[in-house]
Amino acid sequence: MTEMKNICGKIPKDLHEKVREEIELTESSTQKFIQQVIEEHFERLAGKGEMSMGTARTIAVQVSEELFQRLKTVIAKKGMKQKDFLIQIIEEALEKAEPNGRIKTAWKKLNLQPENLEQKRLNRKRKANRKEKTNRARKANRTRKPN
Repeated sequence: MTEMKNICGKIPKDLHEKVREEIELTESSTQKFIQQVIEEHFERLAGKGEMSMGTARTIAVQVSEELFQRLKTVIAKKGMKQKDFLIQIIEEALEKAEPNGRIKTAWKKLNLQPENLEQKRLNRKRKANRKEKTNRARKANRTRKPN
């Protein structure tokens, strides 16, 4: 387990109210919220040097406040970054629309990192399969044991 350290500081009252509102809305905790904000900050800094303007494109859309809040809630519950979540749902939608695998090739050409998302997806599938095998083995053992 990672060693944890405390961090604190004073912020303006109106900003504090916004933070508390966000934490309540996402059913998170102060610790998780601060950690997420700090991680996003450093990932954003690290990411600036990784992609040149020729390899990454920006997608921007306006959504209703209700949809935006729903999105933020789901992202917080999943513990994901907004960018990763949106890339994941776009990838999934494209894979359904183009099942021939062109998406993975396109991502590799752009030198982005969907492999990480794909790897996470594969790891989740493997974990579910292991759990299912374990459950089947337990069930089989229960039926084999003599009474």
